[in-house]
Amino acid sequence: MPRRVSAFALALCVFLAPCPVAAATVHELLEQGDRLTQTDDGFPDSFTRAFALYEQAVALDPQNPLPYIRTARACLALGDWLGKDNLQWYERGEQAAERALALKEDSAEAHFLLAANRGNVVNLRPFWKVSPTVIADLEKHLQRALELDPRHARALHMMGILLDETPGPLRLLLHGRKEQIEGYLTRAVEADANRYTYIRWSLVEFYRDAGRPAQARAQAQALLAMTGSVDRRMWAEKYRPAAEAFLKSLAAQ
Repeated sequence: MPRRVSAFALALCVFLAPCPVAAATVHELLEQGDRLTQTDDGFPDSFTRAFALYEQAVALDPQNPLPYIRTARACLALGDWLGKDNLQWYERGEQAAERALALKEDSAEAHFLLAANRGNVVNLRPFWKVSPTVIADLEKHLQRALELDPRHARALHMMGILLDETPGPLRLLLHGRKEQIEGYLTRAVEADANRYTYIRWSLVEFYRDAGRPAQARAQAQALLAMTGSVDRRMWAEKYRPAAEAFLKSLAAQ
């Protein structure tokens, strides 16, 4: 019986096939990929094309951490937004981030990308296949990222979410406390107020759930003004409608 080939494998065959840019330098390949991922316009094709470029850069210079970092970043975005074969994207991103850290331990971005991809892998696996200590591992990488870059917006945000959503018994494995959640989320917004819509939306939800409608309203209004974010497609399709609905619900009260 012939073997079935997954959609993920077919995608890799297409996007990793030889192409005219094969003779480009690592720097040129990274620049081309970065231009494709500056916004989510053209997603997912732009990101899968960027992924292929980053993989070519890895092949050209396997001792350079930057192509692995870019690969891990593209995999995280594809896993977050595609909703299909996302476990395999996160696993690939986790592997790339691990390799980046083996080459450059003092990369805040690599520590964040390892935590983010690994956290998603954990969420998608059956709970009996996951060690509870992975929570402490995620916190360790986020703490290291913030030691290296205290204004790393996405690491700040993920730390806040980790402290907020970790179930009670597992909190014993964390150094952070629930009282720190607001601080992490507000610092994440302050660090990069207009780049990532989901960071601001998390602060809206935090204030809403905490019974602080005035502050939630202010953050929702600020979110509506975020027209130049990286995730413009998600802003238009998900977060702007959510913010508008929330503000209408406040007005009706």
